[in-house]
Amino acid sequence: MRKRNRAALLLAALSLFGLAPARTKRAPTHPSAPVPEAPAAGTEKRLVEYAGLYLPWDPDGKITVQKATLKLPGFSSWRVQRTGRYESLKAEAVVFVSNDGKWFFEGDSFRNPSPTPLRSEADLAWIGARYTKLVGARARMHFVPERDTAGLKGIAIVLESGFGSVAIPGLVTPDGSIYLAGSLWDFQADPRAERRRRIDLTAQRVSGPADAAVTIVEYADMECQYCRFRGKQLDKLLAANNGIASVRRHYKFFPLWFTHAWAMKAASAGDCLFRLSGAPAFFRFKELVYGRQDNLSVSAIDELAITSAEGEGAARSDFLGCYLRDESFDRVRKDMDEGYRLGVNSTPTYFVDGTQIAWTEDKIMEDFLRTKFPRLKTIVYEK
Repeated sequence: MRKRNRAALLLAALSLFGLAPARTKRAPTHPSAPVPEAPAAGTEKRLVEYAGLYLPWDPDGKITVQKATLKLPGFSSWRVQRTGRYESLKAEAVVFVSNDGKWFFEGDSFRNPSPTPLRSEADLAWIGARYTKLVGARARMHFVPERDTAGLKGIAIVLESGFGSVAIPGLVTPDGSIYLAGSLWDFQADPRAERRRRIDLTAQRVSGPADAAVTIVEYADMECQYCRFRGKQLDKLLAANNGIASVRRHYKFFPLWFTHAWAMKAASAGDCLFRLSGAPAFFRFKELVYGRQDNLSVSAIDELAITSAEGEGAARSDFLGCYLRDESFDRVRKDMDEGYRLGVNSTPTYFVDGTQIAWTEDKIMEDFLRTKFPRLKTIVYEK
């Protein structure tokens, strides 16, 4: 619901990508309760409240909603608009709310011009046919019956990245007419609390005290220049407020492998350094990569990773037994899968205690943290 750069647009396209597999499976069927034909009472009022919590934080954003005309069986469609102080945080999008008032969807949705009722996975091929030209990746799609919700069939788009497969959640109508990229959200819950439930904070790359008052989770790509830029600003902000802001930071891998040639390798190296030498070693490697970002290449990242591991006291053989191995990529993809379930589509993406921060303006993070720590000091933001 905010402006996306080219990488983000390609990532959105990825979430709409699929090819029919060689061997098809029949679409599972599950009986479901009748879905109301009209929106539940109070939907509009609840949507204003929900969107204000779901959207990236805006210090003085104003939410307005109105009925939209897009059709999705069992759902009403709404046009959500937000205006505020910052042009970069203005938002407008069409969202769906189930007529029973239980579910919310925001994301990309596409209509099949020639729908075919879903009898097998072969009937999902239209998604792949539409987006194959946009993305240079092989894909397969399959049904995920346990994700069937609100009359929609759960599916997964499994993309072959060259470093193993990446699974992206999706939903499709039983008649094969509409595809939704992403997952549904509990419309009656606080989306910030639901994000906290979806984020795994165990055994992660983390800095800061375990009993910190605030938790920041960052989904980032070590080849992403904007990740480097905002990461350094966050370092500076927290350093200037040592003793004032009690913050614990979690780093999650979200390499944009389809546009960044060595991002996935850097993530694997970071994962292995963390495994072998701990979180401080990982963070030192991340900063080293950021410092050399402009001069690194697919081959140069290998040498830098090995040298860094040895410098942190890891045996070369142990590091090579982890680096670029399936187990390492599995851990990287676990972060990515989690990001997709949260709706992450660009880097860096920050969540602070479940609130998304779209760091499009220098002082946005500072202003939000000041709501938690009133005595927070300001810093000078370098361009």
